Amino acid sequence: MGAQQEEQPTMTKTNCCGAEFSGLKTAHCSACHATFSTVSAFDKHRAGSHSADTRHCLPPAAVGLVDANRTYPCWADPAKTRQEIAA
Repeated sequence: MGAQQEEQPTMTKTNCCGAEFSGLKTAHCSACHATFSTVSAFDKHRAGSHSADTRHCLPPAAVGLVDANRTYPCWADPAKTRQEIAA
């Protein structure tokens, strides 16, 4: 019997900056080009008012996000479980 190969995730590549990432919950910011493990982590780095058109990016580390420990640069909320970050 041959050893089973682990299925590799499909990588998505952005057209805007060429960043590559995977994961169904992963979010990429088209403004600052940072990648986040979840939409909620992405939301944490955005500030300002939608109505006043003052939305802008904050440095991910400044809002408490940490390295998601993926094979590509990605920010995560440390309050989330490892399982949520890996999905």
